[in-house]
Amino acid sequence: MEGGRIKFWIQVHGIPHDLMDKETGILIGEMLGVLAEAEDPKVDGILRRPYLRIRVSINITKDLPTGFWLDREEMLPLWVFFKYERLPDSYCFNCGILGHEKKTCKNPTDPTKNKHSPGLGVSQRRPGPTMGGGFSKQQGWREEGKE
Repeated sequence: MEGGRIKFWIQVHGIPHDLMDKETGILIGEMLGVLAEAEDPKVDGILRRPYLRIRVSINITKDLPTGFWLDREEMLPLWVFFKYERLPDSYCFNCGILGHEKKTCKNPTDPTKNKHSPGLGVSQRRPGPTMGGGFSKQQGWREEGKE
């Protein structure tokens, strides 16, 4: 850990198929923090997994980002969510900050927002088969809570 930052491998779920590429991973990684690496989800033009995978250095003195709204032309916005690989046991599912657990959390939270769920972490099993289907072309990125 350097300067309150830790590098995480992050899975980005919910991205439409037409945006499943390394360039999209780079954009999302730079939005989250300092991008270290963005994997290309395709091999020989074939999608290997149903999510993007990026390695990003994130400020852990703030709550970990859980996702963002993807604005789509002539369609409702789409929630794109993150899963952190090897999320430490010291992650608080109450306030979203690393360094303590939920049972010892003293940070005030909004009870109407349960955005820090155990689903934020990832099991260490291998990814499943490639997804099929598709979505329409997307317009822009919008961080959670920003209109």
